[in-house]
Amino acid sequence: MKTNSNLLGIVVLFWNDSDKTIQCLNSLFDQKKQASSIILVDNDSDETYSKKIFNYLEKKKIGIVKIQKNSLIKKINSKKIYYLKNKINYGCGLGHNSGYLFCLKNNFRYIARIDNDMIVPKNLLFHLVQRLKSNKILAAISPKVMFLDNPKTIWFGGTKIGNNLKLQRECSNHICKKRDSSEFKGLIKTDAVVGCASVMRSEFLKKAGLSDPDFFYGEEDIELSQRLKKVGGSLAVDLNQKIYHSVSYTVNNNWAKTIYYNYKYRLVLIKKIGSSSDKIFGYSIFVIKLLLMTCLSFRTKYSSKIIQIFYAGLHFLQKKYGSFDRKNYRSIDNYFSKINKNTSIIYLNILINNEKKI
Repeated sequence: MKTNSNLLGIVVLFWNDSDKTIQCLNSLFDQKKQASSIILVDNDSDETYSKKIFNYLEKKKIGIVKIQKNSLIKKINSKKIYYLKNKINYGCGLGHNSGYLFCLKNNFRYIARIDNDMIVPKNLLFHLVQRLKSNKILAAISPKVMFLDNPKTIWFGGTKIGNNLKLQRECSNHICKKRDSSEFKGLIKTDAVVGCASVMRSEFLKKAGLSDPDFFYGEEDIELSQRLKKVGGSLAVDLNQKIYHSVSYTVNNNWAKTIYYNYKYRLVLIKKIGSSSDKIFGYSIFVIKLLLMTCLSFRTKYSSKIIQIFYAGLHFLQKKYGSFDRKNYRSIDNYFSKINKNTSIIYLNILINNEKKI
């Protein structure tokens, strides 16, 4: 079989969101300088959302080829979209694995992960692939990620793993929430590429393995990055290239749930890649934060976060992550949807006493 060795497979995962997905796809259609194919992975969305996407593609006269993760295509057609539906909502990391497997099965040389809430500037992926072509030990690369609703402010510009293992509440990137300027240019090393926007070299992904099933919502990109480095690859961010992320939409869609998952999967990350000292320090900071917030619970700024952080720690200790979240994400969504940034400690007591526990 003739291989598609010069092609880029673009894996776009979506779940119950057609509008953002359509915007993302529309931006990807401008990647004309780089030979590529889009693999659209449906993370078991309700049929309403996939139908809306299909209708949009039909109007654009773009063909859809329905595939399985092990499908072998004799000749890849870059003018069509390859659609794959997961049997369940696997979450962020594991949800992408079916798309990765399809790309590996069909000999794509490079695999891009582009989340469905991204807007991709014209020919961005061409420039990232050129970086990979010019450096054979570069396993993965990300662009500079900007806030979509504040496009002159950097959301991601590289990261230092130490910060992630210290459970910092704010963004752990070492170029983050800063106004973009000529200072932030060129190619820089990073401890991890960002999952929402990265391009990987397939040969390194084969050696490192796919996303870890113990992750469901965040941090899986950092864990995978460490395995890419262990098999001899380097990681970089191209600060000359920008992509735009709808961060506020993603986070504000369910603020309390995001806090819960962020803390829980940061603990899982520490367990997975942290040294003994990382674990002692990281777990200690978690306990101290919870105790401090409990002491300051008379202020809604802190009381509104206690329940999420408490359950994050409890479920981590009970090993309720990964498969647990894949089975229970709807009840988790429902439970935390009742909490917002103004929730008082009195309401939290009512919630804890009267609601079904997650």
